Amino acid sequence: MKTTVVARSESRTESRAIYVALASAGVGLLTGLALFFSAERVTLFERGVSLGSVASIMAVVVALAVYLLAASYHERPLEKRVWARTEHLLNIVSLAIVFGLLAFLSCALVFFIISIAFRGATVDMWAASVLLALSLSVVGYAAYLMAAGMNAMRVSAILALFLVSGTFISMMTASDPLWWDVHFSSLGAGGGISGYAFNATLIIAGLVIVALSKYIIDDFTRLQQQGQIPKQAKALLMRVLLAGIGISLAFVGLFVYDVFPLTHNIAAFGMAALFGVIIIILPWLVPGFLPAFFVASYALIAGLIVAAWLFWGIGYFNLTVFELVAAAVIFTWLALFVRHVAALLDDETMKRPRAKEEGNG
Repeated sequence: MKTTVVARSESRTESRAIYVALASAGVGLLTGLALFFSAERVTLFERGVSLGSVASIMAVVVALAVYLLAASYHERPLEKRVWARTEHLLNIVSLAIVFGLLAFLSCALVFFIISIAFRGATVDMWAASVLLALSLSVVGYAAYLMAAGMNAMRVSAILALFLVSGTFISMMTASDPLWWDVHFSSLGAGGGISGYAFNATLIIAGLVIVALSKYIIDDFTRLQQQGQIPKQAKALLMRVLLAGIGISLAFVGLFVYDVFPLTHNIAAFGMAALFGVIIIILPWLVPGFLPAFFVASYALIAGLIVAAWLFWGIGYFNLTVFELVAAAVIFTWLALFVRHVAALLDDETMKRPRAKEEGNG
């Protein structure tokens, strides 16, 4: 799927982000006055209608709305076919959901910490409304800038934050405190807050990896056009394999372990198998990458093999630890891959001004 990025200057983007922040602040101010009008005092973060709870919920609304509008404006599919437009829309929506949930978690965490620092403190409706407006202005500003300049590096950073946040919420709300003595998938079993948080995190993270594969291949294409990597690099195959990892991860969350154990395990094994295929055929997939990247890739797969031996061979690891190591290896490699592609692009960007100066000289 090819996309076109609307031409923009950094100053114009910054101006629009400021206007969006002001509009978000206006929404926050009006919402605060409406919700806190009848309250004598407003608590910072408690159950019910408090400043922190309202700010967290409104942060999701503002982040979703701003991200969807900004991404739709700045990134448009070139292809008119239905599947291409559907994929483009799915990528935007999945990233918008992730950013919205991160905004929710960030606001909740900030107001929770503030409520602990100022125990028992309350504010009147005017102060609460202004604080809500300030919070939403930050969310709107960040959402617009993220959507306007989304790339593989930013997607990978958002993905990492989302996975860690969602997994830790699931761990902290698990009904069984000894879940770690079984395996990670037990977090998604049995329903409840922990199960819903864990499974939703995996499903959305899987969709984000599919979106990430699109940004990576866009960078791949630019590198090929600039001559940084050979034309023989298998960009489409790399995207299919990366998207396959994302789809497998989504299936792990969609097919819950205690209801669909066979499908769940096949999806989990498929994710690991696809990663193994990528590493094995890496020199054929991405010729022209620096030797250090291949060394790091093979070192990571070697670490995974050692972890497998420690689990299956001698029983030193339990299943939870092995799953942790496997997830860490896959996502560490993915981050390295994204950073390596970005570094090659930066090298090419730095070459242009230098070549221009030499030409002028």
